[in-house]
Amino acid sequence: MLTSLNRARSMMSGVDESTPDFVLESALEAASIAIERVCGRKFAQQTHKQCLNGSGTRLLRLRNFPVHSVAGVKVCGKDLAETDYVIEPDNGMLFKASFWPSGERNIEVEYLAGYILPSDADGAPAPTLPRNYELACILYAQTLLQQTPGVASERVGDISVTYETATAGELPSAVAALIRL
Repeated sequence: MLTSLNRARSMMSGVDESTPDFVLESALEAASIAIERVCGRKFAQQTHKQCLNGSGTRLLRLRNFPVHSVAGVKVCGKDLAETDYVIEPDNGMLFKASFWPSGERNIEVEYLAGYILPSDADGAPAPTLPRNYELACILYAQTLLQQTPGVASERVGDISVTYETATAGELPSAVAALIRL
């Protein structure tokens, strides 16, 4: 999950100790999955294996970042030496001075990428996940737990409320804005 149970509980309005852990965890997990799907990447630090199309350019974009290390690169089935490319960790790219060969699924990369996610466990390392993603997860989970959808506008005189509408598969606007930061 992109946040921990205790961190989310402390930030959510209307969610207290009476809300069962399972209910809150389910909403946080659903929100995390939706955000990762929209972003097209996994945020947890883990090993990834990707088979990519060669771009014919000097840069090869990996799906997940930041990249911490590359275990191996194969081009057309042959191992590439570590000295043949440079890792650009923050944006998830591999730079190759002599260009990546063009082709379909001709480059295989195994690499460690991602962030340390928030955890409630004693002695857990400090999270490195940018806070905008954690807040987006908490806001979306709170939206999922509400009985009514988000309010887009309201008026006090003669009481009028307009609710935000979302198409299936879209995130609420506040959540979408946070992940675009």
